[in-house]
Amino acid sequence: MVIRRPSLRAIAAAVLLLLTACSRGPADHDPKPSPHPVFSKPLGTQPYAALQQTQNPGSASFTQKVTFTSKRGDAVQTTVGSLNFAGKRGAGKRDWTLPRTLPDRVKDALLGTAREEGLRDSSAVIAVDPQTVHYRSASAKYWLRYGANGDHVEGLDSIAKLRGTEAALSGTLLETVTTAKATAQRSTPGGGRSYRTEFGLDAAWGLLFPADLSEELAPVWKVDPTRAPVVMTLSVDSKGRITRAEADLSALLRKDNESALATVTGIHAELALAAHGSAKPAMPTSSDMILDAGKAVMADEDTKPGDCIDFNTGARTNALVVRVTCSGPHDARVFAQTPLGDGSYPGREAAEHRALDACGEAFDRAPSRWTDEAVPRDHYWSSWPLEAEWKASAEPVATCYVASRA
Repeated sequence: MVIRRPSLRAIAAAVLLLLTACSRGPADHDPKPSPHPVFSKPLGTQPYAALQQTQNPGSASFTQKVTFTSKRGDAVQTTVGSLNFAGKRGAGKRDWTLPRTLPDRVKDALLGTAREEGLRDSSAVIAVDPQTVHYRSASAKYWLRYGANGDHVEGLDSIAKLRGTEAALSGTLLETVTTAKATAQRSTPGGGRSYRTEFGLDAAWGLLFPADLSEELAPVWKVDPTRAPVVMTLSVDSKGRITRAEADLSALLRKDNESALATVTGIHAELALAAHGSAKPAMPTSSDMILDAGKAVMADEDTKPGDCIDFNTGARTNALVVRVTCSGPHDARVFAQTPLGDGSYPGREAAEHRALDACGEAFDRAPSRWTDEAVPRDHYWSSWPLEAEWKASAEPVATCYVASRA
């Protein structure tokens, strides 16, 4: 009997078929897809998951508009910038558009108290990193560098308030997403989703506005606990990253006429995010002029005759100024620090008259190279301590100065 042995080629083909058959067997299915980082979560927690997903790429650019509606016209704050979530850095330009018909009391509440002749700080650039807060008024060619918590000067809590919690820059609707709960959702083109969310008034009151502005809003402890929460629409893309948020904050307005915002009828905020993962905040560089706020920012009573000052410190108060070199542009020049007497506080009107009279006498004695800067010509101004400061001072003084630019 002749036994035919299979050739090596036939054996190889059989092995190949066997291996091929094994590779297609049921034991090796494709792995299950990972659950979506946002859409797989319970509905109520998806906004918070979306916030985390937005922060994970590391950065985003943003534009936010907050509109204060009134019969005298709408005041609009627009902030445009970029956020680096991973590095806790952010920079943005913040501009106010104010109608001329808006009462000064409302302007002071929104922008911070201005001096009578002062340039309102309606435009500024803010840059925040883990160690510092940099502030540059549109009227200045320099940055003010504050420490992480403001600085030692009284009144700088407004600077510390420029630092956010969920993003380096404060005041964006991202701050409220942590506590927002989704109550409904719908699919949007491109695989994204839109949520109806709710969050408490306390989140808006404490996180979106400077402390002094919050005082003009309804204190959360006086708000009717049964009042409906703030409703915010939150939109995310197919990856679950936030692209838009919009909220009506009008419930924060007080119902009485004592507030500086009594004529304001509505507050509305809109936030848009883009360039997830590729945005880069424009932080100050070594070539920029940077002043140490701990040395340059001071109470006006601590200035000296002949000092040149700017009014816009970012601190939302007219009690502080920036001492700058007189060789460059400046808002004003101090020509005297005049004692007002050590008697009891005479009352606001009498204190004002006493300060103006004292500065008038000092103006006539001051060097002409200082007073010739006055705009308008021969006009001078004074500031004086209020009642509490007057009583606390051993010798209250009036700061006398001329405005150097209109």
